[in-house]
Amino acid sequence: MEKKYQIVIDAVEKWINIGKYQANDKLPTESELMNMFNVSRHTVRKSLSDLETKGVVYRIQGGGTFVAEEKRGTNAFTDNQIIAVLTTHINDYIFPSIISGIESELSRKSISLTLSSTQNNEDVERKELLKLLNGGINGLIVEPTKSAFNLKNFDLYDELIKSGLPIITINSHPAQLNIPYFVMDDFRGGQVATEYLLHHNHTNILGIFKTDDQQGIDRMNGFTDEMQRSQLTSNAANLLFQSGDSKQRISQHLLDCLSSSNRPTAIICYNDQVAVITYNLAVSLGMRIPQDLSIIGFDNSTLSHSFGIQLTSIDHPKDKMGHDAAGLMIKMLDNPTKDYSTNSEIYRPIIIEGDSVVKI
Repeated sequence: MEKKYQIVIDAVEKWINIGKYQANDKLPTESELMNMFNVSRHTVRKSLSDLETKGVVYRIQGGGTFVAEEKRGTNAFTDNQIIAVLTTHINDYIFPSIISGIESELSRKSISLTLSSTQNNEDVERKELLKLLNGGINGLIVEPTKSAFNLKNFDLYDELIKSGLPIITINSHPAQLNIPYFVMDDFRGGQVATEYLLHHNHTNILGIFKTDDQQGIDRMNGFTDEMQRSQLTSNAANLLFQSGDSKQRISQHLLDCLSSSNRPTAIICYNDQVAVITYNLAVSLGMRIPQDLSIIGFDNSTLSHSFGIQLTSIDHPKDKMGHDAAGLMIKMLDNPTKDYSTNSEIYRPIIIEGDSVVKI
């Protein structure tokens, strides 16, 4: 089915070709085009932006859109193109590296970047998506909020997709959205971390996982699958949490686990942030890492080597993911009619060995 923005483009070009509008004639306003084609303002703006890029029309600030005297070339990249990046966080953990990768790739084509975050809150995500619907952006790279669940704001994602806006997801790929994605193979990552501990003779293993994003669910399922496949006599357990749970609450549950008579000998953590909480709590209890407790994190972030030992962690391709996602976005801007739904990347998990695991 032809995308809505392309229908508007085709109609305007037809009007010009049959002489309905001559050079320097003013075209219908955005509101008039919205009513004529029953589309959103974002769709109209994208259509006019694409026509301006092709040299078919020109726009005057506050004056409207006019038919150009002749086409000025077909270079798809102009200074006024803007890509929105919407992530759960911006300034902490692995996100600066991802954003840096996106920015460096887009800057090569002089494409601007606008940043916002949802704090993994669905209501905040809705407000941000509504802004983007009317914000005149040319593409969106997004990490969906609470991706383990059906998308609460699917209606807005669907409207953006139907408007023809190029959209790419990072870190998760909700089944509801048939669009390109760049993600870790987090299920395999859970398996790899578990294999590593089993190889070091650990069988009493605790997994601490976040259950409201896709990464956490996949890592937990990989852990569970590998424990079951090992067919070893084992004592595996999970400690689960969600966004909004306080560090104090997580720490209290972890304290109960570490204080039990059958405490784990090893812990697989949802990410390096949780691994740091685990490390600090264990040390406060007089435990030695790794002699008394082995720890594996995820993401191989700067945290993994910032608290006394090098943490064993599953690597996350951070900067590369940003570069790759932005690279595909550039292709989508250059050739918007092509189907990119299969142009995704799933990164193979690699364990970075540190000093936090011991063989028993």
